[in-house]
Amino acid sequence: MDRPLVRKIPNVAVFLSVYGLSHALIDASCVFLLLGAIDVREQLLFYVVLYNALAFGLQVPFGFYLDKYVYPRSVSIIGLLCVCVAYFVITVPLLAVVLIGVGNALFHVGGGKVALEIDYRKACYAGIFVAPGGIGLALGIYLSMVYNPWFLLIFPIGLLVMSIALFFTKLPEKMPVEKTQQKVNYALVIIVLLMLSIAIRSVIGLTISFPWKSHVPLLILFTLAIALGKSIGGILADKFGWMNIGFGGLLVSIPLLLFGVTIPSLGIIGICLFNFTMPITLVAISNVLPNRAGFSFGLTTLALFLGALPTFTKYKTWFTQDWIVVSFIVLASIAFYFALKIMKKQNVTNNILEEQ
Repeated sequence: MDRPLVRKIPNVAVFLSVYGLSHALIDASCVFLLLGAIDVREQLLFYVVLYNALAFGLQVPFGFYLDKYVYPRSVSIIGLLCVCVAYFVITVPLLAVVLIGVGNALFHVGGGKVALEIDYRKACYAGIFVAPGGIGLALGIYLSMVYNPWFLLIFPIGLLVMSIALFFTKLPEKMPVEKTQQKVNYALVIIVLLMLSIAIRSVIGLTISFPWKSHVPLLILFTLAIALGKSIGGILADKFGWMNIGFGGLLVSIPLLLFGVTIPSLGIIGICLFNFTMPITLVAISNVLPNRAGFSFGLTTLALFLGALPTFTKYKTWFTQDWIVVSFIVLASIAFYFALKIMKKQNVTNNILEEQ
């Protein structure tokens, strides 16, 4: 039976607003420090890989322990403060990068756990929480290119302010997991398929080439489309079905992304549809691992990092070829399709897949 939503909605709205803004801020702060605040010169690749390994990889163990000890708000606040402290040790690049990597991981897994536990049957909350990260990432890159020393003060102050805001933000009530959701057969198969779909989305999303992205207005629209896809993808999936929106979005995005190389409007729409699966895969994994929302969130970010690894190599341009893009998105679609099919057969998520 559905729990009453009236008393939950105000807390949910505040949580998503405060944590969403914090998400954009922490991602912008980390990227600006990495690309603009520290002097690394020829060691930049090493520090970029190190940061991503810490920020994405550490969410798995952090999430595992967070599920046991349950202090998500404190963990997120500590994450913000770690990044804040990093700005005061930028003369020691290794320490600064370790701090932003650890801080980013702590914030994400804390906020992600709460977003997933608001209602384990819904993809919308996770999508809205994650979406601002892409905007923050783009903002951080841009500000590192137009570097201003004042940013070294603005970001720490902003992080401190948001830490206080998080402290006073009342978290939404956690929805208890139904007893019927406790055991899932073929869980490992489902998780591997979903992580494969996420990893492919990661590598294609990071390597797909659009020449028109050099124009700032179009780049802004492109970035907003990614965030929009993650946020409305979950909303549409909850209304029209996870399979319909996720699988359909991936397939429809293929021609749009291909023609989008020369037609910006098609590329922008295509990247929006391409990101529809993000909140669905997040919530799907958390349903396969009930009461393990933090660990589940960590698995998705690990998949993102594994998918991003090829972009740090000389083979990055290989993934820009049309036939590779098409083949990989089709493969991601197949993995996503069979993962949800197995979930439906196993009656995961208390039969919500059938209800859709």
